[in-house]
Amino acid sequence: MPPWFETTLAIFAGIAAVFFFAKYRETAAALHESERMKHKLSKDLDRYRDVPQLRALRDSLTGGRSLPVDDEGREHLLIRDSERKLVHIALTKSATRLSADGTAHYRIDGEERSLQELD
Repeated sequence: MPPWFETTLAIFAGIAAVFFFAKYRETAAALHESERMKHKLSKDLDRYRDVPQLRALRDSLTGGRSLPVDDEGREHLLIRDSERKLVHIALTKSATRLSADGTAHYRIDGEERSLQELD
């Protein structure tokens, strides 16, 4: 085989290897980004999965819905914690509507503080 032909084959093989590894790197980066987005979206779904339960809890605590009540007057509900395990909560509620100014106060150690809305 002539030397110029061997040199040409070596050059083409080198160029093909560069393109192959560039495509391989691009594919690996795309797969890595796909896994990262899947993990992020999975965490978002876990957070939004609790929204209907939290709305139901809010409505029941404010009087919009009723929870099951036992003979002692306690209300009962099941809700999932951060580890997605069920927790049984029994509560006695006293709910009052706020006046026009929209502030509520409570006492801690004799000091009166204003209550902030949950975000």
